[in-house]
Amino acid sequence: MVSGLINVISFPMYLCSGIFFSTARFPDGVQPFVQMLPLTALNDALRAVMIDGAGPREIGGELGIVAAWGAGSFLLAVKLFKWR
Repeated sequence: MVSGLINVISFPMYLCSGIFFSTARFPDGVQPFVQMLPLTALNDALRAVMIDGAGPREIGGELGIVAAWGAGSFLLAVKLFKWR
């Protein structure tokens, strides 16, 4: 059951985050949502570091998006998870 839920979240993120093909191919209306995905931000940051030699200041926005998703996921898990 849980693996199915993980796939429902992960698979669209893999397709939309720019791992397999460029995010520029998506329509303009979808771009804000694609750019806010944590995997898109991580992809963009890793590419900037590897290809352009970017430092922490240049990838600060992407790191902020990833950190926000991490903090939000952590808080949601703390609120919803219960020991039996």
